[in-house]
Amino acid sequence: MAEPTPTPPKQREARRQSIEQPPSLTSSSGPLTEELQCSVCLDVFTNPVTIPCGHNFCKSCLNQCWDKSKDCYCPYCKETFSKRPDLKINTALRQVVQHFKEKSGVTKSEVLCNICDERKLKALKSCLTCQSCYCETHLEPHHRVPRLKKHKLINAVENLEDYICEQHERPLELFCRDDQTCVCLICTVTDHKDHNTVPLEQESEEKKTQVIKTQADVQQMIQDRMKKIQDIKHSGELRKQNVEKEKADSIELFTTLMRSIERCQAELLEKMEEIQKAAEKQEEELIEELQQEITELKRRDTELEQLSHTEDHFCFLQSYPSMCKPFNTKQWPDISVNTPVSLNTIRAALTQLQQTLDDKLSQTEFKRMGLYAVDVTLDPDTAHPELILSDDGKQREQDDAKAMARRHLCSLEVRDRVIDDDLIDLTGAQSFLQHKN
Repeated sequence: MAEPTPTPPKQREARRQSIEQPPSLTSSSGPLTEELQCSVCLDVFTNPVTIPCGHNFCKSCLNQCWDKSKDCYCPYCKETFSKRPDLKINTALRQVVQHFKEKSGVTKSEVLCNICDERKLKALKSCLTCQSCYCETHLEPHHRVPRLKKHKLINAVENLEDYICEQHERPLELFCRDDQTCVCLICTVTDHKDHNTVPLEQESEEKKTQVIKTQADVQQMIQDRMKKIQDIKHSGELRKQNVEKEKADSIELFTTLMRSIERCQAELLEKMEEIQKAAEKQEEELIEELQQEITELKRRDTELEQLSHTEDHFCFLQSYPSMCKPFNTKQWPDISVNTPVSLNTIRAALTQLQQTLDDKLSQTEFKRMGLYAVDVTLDPDTAHPELILSDDGKQREQDDAKAMARRHLCSLEVRDRVIDDDLIDLTGAQSFLQHKN
C-alpha cells in the first residue's frame, strides 16, 4: 500500500481552509493554531503523541497511518523507525490543547471517523473491540455482518484508549467491586480472579441511584441554608424593631431626668449602636458563609445532575467517588442569632446613677408587664388560710387578726368534719350488729 506523503505547508493551509471547522477555531487561526494542528487530519490535536523524531500527531491518526503501511515512519519528515514506537499521550501538550480549546470557546471537540480518507465525517459510534470510531456510513457493517454485531459499541469518544485494558488490550466491560476498578474479561481470570465483578451497566445504574439520593440531599441542604438566611434576616428585622423601641424608651426615660444625666444618655445610645453594629456584622458573616456554602452546593448539584444523566459508564464510575464524598459543612440548625435587647444593657451603662434610675426603670418594666395583665378575681374559698383577700377578690390584705380568725374557723370546720365522720362510722357499726342479731 502506498505510503502517505507529507503535505507542503501552502497546500496544507489551503486544504485546512477548505475543510469545515468550528467558528471558534477559524476565528482563532494563527501561529499557535498551526502549532497545535495535526499534519495528518489538519485539525487541533486529539490525544497528541510525540514520536522519536520529535513531531506530534493525533494518536488515532498515527495508528491509522501505520496500520495502512508496512513501515513505521514519520508522516511529516519521513524518518523511518525499525521498531514501531510505543505511543504514549503527551499529557503536557494535551493540557495546552485543552486550554486553547477553552480559550477559543470549544469545550468539547468533535470526534471524527477513523476510516474516512479525504474529508473526515463526524463519528457516530466507537467500537471497543475494533478500537476505532466510525461515522454512520462506516458503521453499517457492524449492523449487518454477524461477526461484527457482537462487538461492543458505545457513543463516540475521543479518549478511546481509556476504555481499553492497558495490560490485555481488551475492552473494559466489567467492574470489580473488591478493588473498585474497571476490568476486562481476561482480568477476571488473572489478577481479579474470584473477585466480585459485575457488568459496567449494572454497577453504573446502582451508583446512579446513590448519586440521585446524594443530589437530593444536596438540594435539601441548599433549601435549609436558604431558609436559614431568611430566618436570620427575619431575626434582624425583629432585633432592629426591638432596638428602635429600646431607643425610644431610653429617650423618654432620660428626658424626665436632670441635666446631669444627659451625658449618660449619649453614652447609652452609643453603646446600643455598637451592639447594633456588632449584631449586623455577625449576621453579615453568617449570611456570607451560608451563601458560600450554597454556591458550592449548587456547583456540586450541577455536577451531580450532569453525572446522573451521563451515559458513559466508565466516566461515571471514575467520577463517582469524588462526587459522593461527605460534605464538610456546618450544622446550621444549631446556630442561632440572639435578637432580644433587655434593660440590663441600660443598667450597665448607668451604674453611677443606679440608685436614681431604679424607680424609673421599675416603672418602665411594670408598664410593659401591664400590657400582658389579665383581670383575675381570686376565690376566697380556695385561698390559703393566711391569705386575706379584699372584698372584690382582686387584692391581698394584711390583717393579722383576720388571718388568725380564719385559721381558727378552718380548724373548727376540720374538727366538725372529723366528728361527723366518726358518728357515721359508729351508726353504721350499730346497724350492722342489730341486723346480725
